[in-house]
Amino acid sequence: EFSNGPFMFDKTNLKFYIDREPVDLTSTEFKLLLFLSERAGHAQSRHDILRTVWGYGDDVHSRTLDTHMKRMRQKLGDAAEWVETVRGVGYRVRTDS
Repeated sequence: EFSNGPFMFDKTNLKFYIDREPVDLTSTEFKLLLFLSERAGHAQSRHDILRTVWGYGDDVHSRTLDTHMKRMRQKLGDAAEWVETVRGVGYRVRTDS
């Protein structure tokens, strides 16, 4: 298990919780949020996210990430404020400290 702020990940069963309440994420949303949460406080570039979560190569300029972020934030409700857009870079999840 891994947690940061209100987020808790059960990596074994691919389950995600906000304040101990289950939230239904797709496997890609789970991987995306876990990737950002494990690096909380540090902005992750779009390039690194696309390469790590989707396995895309260096020359991809995909809107896939934006689409997934939008859907995922909707599922997170009020906790979506923990996922920050870093203009010109990518995204980051706040730290709980």
